[in-house]
Amino acid sequence: MANRPKSRLQLLVAAGLAAALASLVVLPVWADFSGQEWRFFKPIVVPAGHDQESLVEVLPDLEVFARAKSGLSDLRVIEANSQREVPYKLLVERGEQRRGSIAVTVRDLRHVPGQHTSFVTDLRQEGVLHNELEVRTPSQNFQRRVVVEGSSDGATWATLEDEGQIFDFTIRERNFTTRDTRVKYPPSTARYLRIRIINGEESPLEITGAVAFINQELSPRESEVVATISSREEDTEKRRTLLVLDLGTRGFPSSRLSLTTFQENFHRRVKLEGSDDAETWNVLRSAEALYAYNTPKFVGSKLSIGYPESTYSYFRLTIHNEDNPPLPVSSARTYGFLRKLIFPGSPDSKYRLYYGNSEARQPSYELEHILPYLVTENLPLAQLGSHTVNPLYAVPSPPPNPFTERNPWLLPTVIAIASLIIGLFLANLLRQIRKVLPPPTSS
Repeated sequence: MANRPKSRLQLLVAAGLAAALASLVVLPVWADFSGQEWRFFKPIVVPAGHDQESLVEVLPDLEVFARAKSGLSDLRVIEANSQREVPYKLLVERGEQRRGSIAVTVRDLRHVPGQHTSFVTDLRQEGVLHNELEVRTPSQNFQRRVVVEGSSDGATWATLEDEGQIFDFTIRERNFTTRDTRVKYPPSTARYLRIRIINGEESPLEITGAVAFINQELSPRESEVVATISSREEDTEKRRTLLVLDLGTRGFPSSRLSLTTFQENFHRRVKLEGSDDAETWNVLRSAEALYAYNTPKFVGSKLSIGYPESTYSYFRLTIHNEDNPPLPVSSARTYGFLRKLIFPGSPDSKYRLYYGNSEARQPSYELEHILPYLVTENLPLAQLGSHTVNPLYAVPSPPPNPFTERNPWLLPTVIAIASLIIGLFLANLLRQIRKVLPPPTSS
């Protein structure tokens, strides 16, 4: 009897280990690349003439976007002969901007009638790098050329920029304003800046101050897809034009739409929607303004609409004409941030880019952590070959039916047995109650 508790404990431990092992068996196990699970590939042609196993870059094309998993998480770079998976990093060229402001004092403000407005700014410290100056002014509806000069001693001046432009365009009735009063110039450490705003015969601007900036900017890079105007509807009752634009492909990540029109001097409110099937539409921008002006006081245009990045194949643009003639839009283009894959490639090896696996996970490589310490600018550009159906691809087997569907007799049998057991239990309970209860008394 003394050994019974010990044997029970051993049984419980064994049962726990068995359950743990069973749980590990059913968890997904990430295996190495299997060519049977990817539907397509493109050969990658690595350019000759660079070091062995140096970094190269390759740009996914529209065929890859159309057939790859959303977000390109199923892309795999494979060495063709060994079927070895090659680590890569997917970069999105969104651009980067770092800006810091520098307080300045403004002095010697003066207006020369018929010529210019000028003032001097003092950064109040030596050796500070700057490349941009913002002119603070409450004036509206102007466009001026600006000359910027720099000096380290306030006596000897050198021209930094003589073709700068600042402007403001305001329509009070529409509560609309667009302006840019920042002048860019080459990086400088000059303590003093002398600003001349060329007024000509225009009224001088009211100057209330200035701020200097150091602006380090890496410009974004974009890919473009031409959109076909598949339909154009003029709704005269609601005074609007509806344009449906077809990219002719799917999966392309875009974030900007640009229009082409020969019309000048217009201002229209627009709404932009996106769709995958040209039937169900989702609003991307509900209220945007497009305009183009060519007047003595202002020359400028805005013919692009930015929106959250999406992979829609169709766009619908609603142009509110009000009482104006319809806007003659002749063409449209969509733009998205450039994607590129960076991987170590050798000109002596053959590589393939595999895609088309909806179950693939996002890969994680050590290259992700090493890349910030490597040179990734101006890398050799590898080329993608033709789209190829993978001959090794095997259609995944459908998941097995649930156990109860494969054994339809099981559930009714279990219910019948359970009902029988419950019935026997209740009958036995009733007999026990009758034995305990006193016999009924006669009246």
